Amino acid sequence: MNYFWLVQIREAYQELRMALSVMYDLRESAGIADMVMEEITGWERSLRIIHHNEELSEAQQERFQQCSRELLHGWPIQYVLGHAWFAGMRFKVDERVLIPRPETEELVEVVRNIYRNKHHTENYQLSLLDIGTGSGCIAIALKRYFEDWKVTAMDKSKKAIELAMFNAELLGTDIKFIEADILVEAWNDHKPSFDVMVSNPPYIPEEDKQEMALHVLKHEPHMALFTEHEDPLIFYKAIVNFSLHHLFRGGMLFFETHASYAHQVASWMEANEFEQVTVLQDMQGKDRIVYATKTGASL
Repeated sequence: MNYFWLVQIREAYQELRMALSVMYDLRESAGIADMVMEEITGWERSLRIIHHNEELSEAQQERFQQCSRELLHGWPIQYVLGHAWFAGMRFKVDERVLIPRPETEELVEVVRNIYRNKHHTENYQLSLLDIGTGSGCIAIALKRYFEDWKVTAMDKSKKAIELAMFNAELLGTDIKFIEADILVEAWNDHKPSFDVMVSNPPYIPEEDKQEMALHVLKHEPHMALFTEHEDPLIFYKAIVNFSLHHLFRGGMLFFETHASYAHQVASWMEANEFEQVTVLQDMQGKDRIVYATKTGASL
């Protein structure tokens, strides 16, 4: 897509949409082309329709060509643009972290809906731990919703922590970050305790790779996607074990899960000092969110 003349907004959009249609269905290719044109022009779709005959500037055209090349080489649109929207906020994302998904927004909304109706002791500051924070989207969104909470975010990836810290500062949220591997920390009694824990751990089994989009497999961090272990529940078990030592009695643990394993996660929680275990379906009707309240004698 190298031009020797300035092209109109309409021409650029149509050419990119058609080029992407060999990789995506027509609806998705149109959506991606829309996102690129909005990024380049700064105009929403309605304004672009009004001004469809206006020509892109040289700088806009260079950016358009760069985006087109990267997209046609299989890069996800969020990495190409350098950001993704989550819970109404714009997060910086790149190959250091998983791209936030709508299912994870649903997880955040479940936590939000439960706790905005909960009453706690006056002057008591609730504490939350986000395990496997990645871009920081869960921790930051919940801190924005509950400004008086003390929020901590953990990840084993130093690079992910660096990006999450950037996003926390960008979005004006005060969050404590910890670089730690939950598989190692599961039995660590030296960490503080929390009122709420939430996690979207790696949960895709290796055999699901063949069903996944190529741009996901090529560019998103496998460490954040796949269990890469014979036991697909390894992270859930480790987090539940960690919660036995670090989640206050009466506190709640929230998970995003693979649809195939949601009820196994629920059963594991029921067997380990949790009650009122609930499995919720996502917008696609798949078992996706599991949460429960901790009982037991500890903490």
